[in-house]
Amino acid sequence: MSIVRKLFSRWDQTITVLVVPQTAAFKPRQFRFSLAFAVFVASVWAGVTAWAVALAGRHVDYAITKVDNRVMAAKMAYLSDEMDKSREMLDLVKRTDRSLRTLLGMSGREEIVRAGESLGGPTAEDRLSLNGVLAAVSSRMDQALWHRNIAAIREESAQRLASFQEISWYVGNQRSVYRATPGIRPCAGQITSRFGYRLSPFHDDFAEFGEYHQGLDIAGSPDTIITATADGTVRYAGWAPGYGRMVVIDHGNGVSTLYAHASKTIVKTGDRVWRGAAIAYMGTTGRATGPHLHYEVWARGRPVDPMGYLKEGPVGGAFLAAASRACAAGAGAAGR
Repeated sequence: MSIVRKLFSRWDQTITVLVVPQTAAFKPRQFRFSLAFAVFVASVWAGVTAWAVALAGRHVDYAITKVDNRVMAAKMAYLSDEMDKSREMLDLVKRTDRSLRTLLGMSGREEIVRAGESLGGPTAEDRLSLNGVLAAVSSRMDQALWHRNIAAIREESAQRLASFQEISWYVGNQRSVYRATPGIRPCAGQITSRFGYRLSPFHDDFAEFGEYHQGLDIAGSPDTIITATADGTVRYAGWAPGYGRMVVIDHGNGVSTLYAHASKTIVKTGDRVWRGAAIAYMGTTGRATGPHLHYEVWARGRPVDPMGYLKEGPVGGAFLAAASRACAAGAGAAGR
């Protein structure tokens, strides 16, 4: 209380301010005012200063917010453009996906191909709505719509990747099947005996000595190179009664080929061979009347007509035409 009483007791004291100029052209000035007036002026000055600082801060904040909004609008416009480009790219990928499946004869994945739509992906109306949102003030932007579009693009991209992985697997599998399917002629030469019933080359009476020929005979010059007609593993390479020196190749999927009457075999049991690889030389070993190759194709445990694979099989007739141009006509009588 004594401090307050002392302060109020000096409230009416006079304060003198003397202003002395640096030059003689101006006279010294003296100002007198009470302590109460000085406190009032100081309070007003402090209030005005605080108000000015607050007002300036609001203007600075507004300017910063305005710049941020412009930057945000530019970023959203860029993001919208990128999303449109991504959507256009996915549409192109969708058309490519369908074209590939049509070309390869694949089916059964239409539900997945249209996953972007069937799982709630954006439609044309959604895209127009998104453009309207981006054109509006950022505070009005519907973030749920952003998340919906981004999630849909991510989902459809994953489905596209899965579809192309399936196509890649299908193509790789078909290539393996194609490579493992007999489709080329095993050697150069002239076809002298086909698959089916025929007269035995060792007799003249068909009624008595007719036989069922289980393969294809191709006659040619001695030691003509014999090649594998498809990828596979050599199941047997050696001698067999009637067949002479022979090679049997297992191609998988229940298909195997047999090459008989060779003068010499190049491969051995267990070897892995590829289409077009040399496996033996043409000869007259076994039951034969002249140098030739006896070629058999076995499918699911029974012999089938090799010409069916050359002309009508999975590889088509192009191989037969190409092989026929490469094979020169040979002479010689056919045996077994």
